Amino acid sequence: AQPYEILGRVITVDVSLGIVTGHGGYESPGQILRDADTAMYHAKAAKSGYIVFDDAMHKAARERLRLETDLRMALERGEFRVHYQPIVDLASGDVVGCEALVRWQHPERGLLPPPVFLDAAEESGLIVALDWWVLEQACRQVVVWQRRHPDLADLRININLDERQFAERDLVK
Repeated sequence: AQPYEILGRVITVDVSLGIVTGHGGYESPGQILRDADTAMYHAKAAKSGYIVFDDAMHKAARERLRLETDLRMALERGEFRVHYQPIVDLASGDVVGCEALVRWQHPERGLLPPPVFLDAAEESGLIVALDWWVLEQACRQVVVWQRRHPDLADLRININLDERQFAERDLVK
């Protein structure tokens, strides 16, 4: 816990340990290391120093991997939907815009809201492709609405984008 001074520099060291107890269910050293690694990342996230691995962590890791695999397939299979939440001018009562909100129509779990899948999409990097898709869908939809309803010429759509997209040159196009 105490900082060290080495060659005139102050260094602090944090330790995160993942502990696996021998329960005899392992078939290889790689499985033990995998579970110790999982526990270590939980310790880092909890900033607690150490965490003892349990079966719930293993189950959560498997579910997370399945979610990421399902996310990749969902983009390919077109399982995402854009829902539009109206933005209303309180003084006039007019709809002045809307927010484009992504939802996932999972083939087994039904309609999933963003809290179920967005963290996994961000951590896996899939959020960039997903946000591009939402942006394209929302732009297409606003054009359809404006053609059908000329009084909506000034309609605006708010779209959430991942910060990584702002570094891409084609964003404005």
